Amino acid sequence: MDIDILQKRLEIWKHILFILVGASFTLLLQAFLNYQESGSLVYPTTWYGVWFVVQLAAFLPGFVLLWGRHWAQIPLLERLNTIFGYFAVTWFTFVPVGIRVGPYSPKTFNYLWLGFGVALVVCYGWLRRKTQGMRNEIFP
Repeated sequence: MDIDILQKRLEIWKHILFILVGASFTLLLQAFLNYQESGSLVYPTTWYGVWFVVQLAAFLPGFVLLWGRHWAQIPLLERLNTIFGYFAVTWFTFVPVGIRVGPYSPKTFNYLWLGFGVALVVCYGWLRRKTQGMRNEIFP
C-alpha cells in the first residue's frame, strides 16, 4: 500500500480517536449522573452494550496500528502517540465499570486498573525511547 495513503488514513484514525475520547467521557459522566439520580449503581442493560462497543472501538484500532502489516511502513515513532492514545482510551473506559463494581468487590479491580495504567506508561516510555534511539542511530 502507498505510504501517502497510509499517512492520510492515520490522520483519519487520529480524528476517530477524539470521537472515542468524547464517548468515553460521556460514559463516565452518565455513570456519575446515574448514581447521583438513583442512588444505585445499577445501569440499564443497553449501557453495557454501548460500553462494550466503545471498548472494542478503542482497543482494536490501537492493536492494528501497532501490529498491522500495512502500518509497519510508517515509522513507529509517527504512529506511537495515536496507538497509545487508543490504548489510554481503552484504559480510561474501565473507570465507569470500576464505579459500578467498586463498592461490591474487593480492591482487586482497582489494583488491576492501576497496574494496567502503569504498564501502559512504562511500555509507552520504553517504545518511545527505543524508537528515538533507532532514529539517532540511522541519522547521526
